[in-house]
Amino acid sequence: MNATPNFLVDSYGHSFGVLSHYYGREAGLELREDIDTVLEPGMVVSMEPMITVLDGQPGAGGYREHDILVVGEDGAENITKFPFGPEYNIIGA
Repeated sequence: MNATPNFLVDSYGHSFGVLSHYYGREAGLELREDIDTVLEPGMVVSMEPMITVLDGQPGAGGYREHDILVVGEDGAENITKFPFGPEYNIIGA
């Protein structure tokens, strides 16, 4: 059994040149050293960790969660109130 998962980068979507979806370092340090935005109080950030398992692999499919954060003076407030996680959104076979 190969312990190293196989990953496939499908695309970087519209991440380059705009402050929107996939903004940040998803493409790797070698491609995203141009970002110098400083987070300031009042800004809103959407954190969307995701994983995709390729077709033909055990557990094939995708999973994404969202947290909406409001940047404050001393940290961030998570304003996501909808329950999420595997117990809420995995459909049994």
